[in-house]
Amino acid sequence: MSERVRSVVTGIAVGIVPLLLVDLARILSEAVAADGGLTSAWWPVAAYLATGVVAAYGVGAGRRERLVPAVGAAVVLLVVLPAVPVVRAGVLASLPLVPSTAASRAVAVAVAGAYLYAAVRGPKV
Repeated sequence: MSERVRSVVTGIAVGIVPLLLVDLARILSEAVAADGGLTSAWWPVAAYLATGVVAAYGVGAGRRERLVPAVGAAVVLLVVLPAVPVVRAGVLASLPLVPSTAASRAVAVAVAGAYLYAAVRGPKV
């Protein structure tokens, strides 16, 4: 596999996995609230920590190749931008993957910002 293809696939993974982990954290938080303490409250915390780990990996990958965080940021923004009222009327409104809560969108935007910073900064020379 060529280096560019590997970078794009890795970028797609670091874009999708944080979104899935944030959604998992939301589901786990609702489960903790619904079952009256039978589920450990640490599971949502672990999901948010895993989101941070994946985001850190994506930012760190930007030191080797700008393409990884750039693709990751593009994936995250494609999912989050339809939630912005100004963009909602556009073509992106047909995407069904918009995070359901404001907290999920905030985490996703923070991850996208970190990826964009890593893409702009690029490899350290």
